[in-house]
Amino acid sequence: MAGCGLLRAQSPVSGDVSSPFSPAPQFSADIVVTTDKGQNITQKMYSDGGKMRSEMSMNGMQMVTIVRPDLQKLYQVMVAQKMVMVMPYDPSKFKKQMAAAAGPEGKFDLIGPDTVEGVACTKYKVTSGDNKVFFLWIDAASKAPVRMTAEDSSVTILWKNYKVGPQDAALFEPPAGYQVMAMPSMPGTPGAPGGGGQ
Repeated sequence: MAGCGLLRAQSPVSGDVSSPFSPAPQFSADIVVTTDKGQNITQKMYSDGGKMRSEMSMNGMQMVTIVRPDLQKLYQVMVAQKMVMVMPYDPSKFKKQMAAAAGPEGKFDLIGPDTVEGVACTKYKVTSGDNKVFFLWIDAASKAPVRMTAEDSSVTILWKNYKVGPQDAALFEPPAGYQVMAMPSMPGTPGAPGGGGQ
């Protein structure tokens, strides 16, 4: 998925300031990724106690991934076919593909107050480990992420409707009435929508 490889779900990191927020253990959020190539990806994220669900719309297709570290399983839900593929849980692919729910990793430099999407924010400059630069806006009141933009404008990520709280347990189970099929782990098998492990 474009943009998700730029992010990593991690604890606070070193820099001029510490990581300005930590993802809540229980939350839901709408994440919109826009690239300079005109690609627009909308992703709904749910997280509860390590379990995660991603609902993505791209090019008119709906893709759902359910990650269950507690069961060591990943469910790839094919909505149009009413099928569920069950794969072994791969933590490395999970981190790369699902981390848009969290924030960036790198060196944080505080810039100051700003307003984004009508929200009073604190703006940061973030320099990643490979020296890529992003600008990050955090809700000054809730400390939730609001927007992140690459310095070269190659990608913009918006977090909308960020709500902290317990999630419905049914979100993390295969949908009722769907055909469930087991799929062995293979090199290059996607860990989430978007494919690959990038």
